[in-house]
Amino acid sequence: MGNKTSSASEPAESAEIFLSEDLQSKVMADFQSAHLKEEWENRQRAILAARSERIAEDERRRAGLEAELKLFRVRNAETQAKLDAKIDDASARFADLQIELKYDVDRLEKKLGSGPKVKGSDDAAAPCLTLRSDLAACFRDADDVRKCDGFVEALERCVRMEVVKQ
Repeated sequence: MGNKTSSASEPAESAEIFLSEDLQSKVMADFQSAHLKEEWENRQRAILAARSERIAEDERRRAGLEAELKLFRVRNAETQAKLDAKIDDASARFADLQIELKYDVDRLEKKLGSGPKVKGSDDAAAPCLTLRSDLAACFRDADDVRKCDGFVEALERCVRMEVVKQ
């Protein structure tokens, strides 16, 4: 593409085209510009394609995670329902046992309230009577039978001492 100049040694019959320097640089600039533009467009298309692939992959991953989350929530709800049922059952059994225990304590208190007399004395109080009545009152009044553990231990000590005496 160089610019050829005529020389005396060339025959006069050959037709030569001469381009001015400005025109040559304009043609080169246009060619390079078109080439760069094409390269830039190809690069932009590649970037957009990679972005679209990334977005699609992210969407697939998000959909998978949402499906896993939904499955987890269903399983969690089932587990929570089972646990709630077990807690309700345990609470109901505990309440039933508490009522049964209070009933038994009242019945025993009525039965043992006048209790047997200490041997040799008809006027002597029944052994551990105060502790028994305190324990019965605690069972009757307490909303939680664990609050009466101290009375139970004291009554057990008193009964052991009475058994050893006899």
